[in-house]
Amino acid sequence: MSGADSAGPDDGTLPPYLRRRTAATQSAPTPARPEVAVGAVDVPARRQSRATPDDGRVGRRPAVSAKAGPAPQPADSGSVPAPPRPWPWTPLVAGLAALAWVGALGLIVTGAATDGRVASPRLTFLVAWAVASLLTFLPMQLRLGLPGLTWQGTAGWMLLGYILAFVPPPTGWLLDLPDLPVYLLFFAALFYAIAALALPLTYVVGRQIYAHRMHQLDLRRARRQAYELGALAVALTLLAALRVLTPLTGLLLVAVFILVETLLLSQVAPDS
Repeated sequence: MSGADSAGPDDGTLPPYLRRRTAATQSAPTPARPEVAVGAVDVPARRQSRATPDDGRVGRRPAVSAKAGPAPQPADSGSVPAPPRPWPWTPLVAGLAALAWVGALGLIVTGAATDGRVASPRLTFLVAWAVASLLTFLPMQLRLGLPGLTWQGTAGWMLLGYILAFVPPPTGWLLDLPDLPVYLLFFAALFYAIAALALPLTYVVGRQIYAHRMHQLDLRRARRQAYELGALAVALTLLAALRVLTPLTGLLLVAVFILVETLLLSQVAPDS
């Protein structure tokens, strides 16, 4: 240990060089030690986040007006569709179709198609019935949007009229082999003729009596009901050919068809 470190306060006995060192040491400031608080934790301040370009974009978004109109409501699926606009050509087309049917039926009633009073009686008959059928079913198909109505009605009524005019009536029983093809052709023609005639009726009436939109605009429902009416006409004709048709059996057959259609309608859940 040096003499300067062990020297005490200056009492006048120290040598001059030690006296100067002691004075310089006493005059130097002592650095203060930091005070540590027991239990205190210094939490650094949160660094301020930098501004992003999205902050300015958010601020520039236009405010939604409180007076904005109400939100659009979804269309009611059960609402009744608006009726189609009247067609100005309906009276003219109906008049032409009526005249065509008068001429077509007149060929059978008067016998002009079979007694040779007209040239090419078969061709004349087919043309007359084709024109009458086209004037009847083509406007309905275009107006109501019923695909396949024209060819079905034209083919069915032309075949039915041809059988009534030119095919000799069968003389035997239904299952007799010579008369069986005639019966089958007649039943097929009757089915398509009645179904084509009933299809516009079932479609238009269904739009009026059914309360749900699914049933109103269901083309399959209208076509199924038209086919059921055609099958009912064939069944009644078949019972008449078998000579078992009575008012009671006819009413029972109609009740069966109505029950079947009711069950088919109940299987389809309409839109609420």
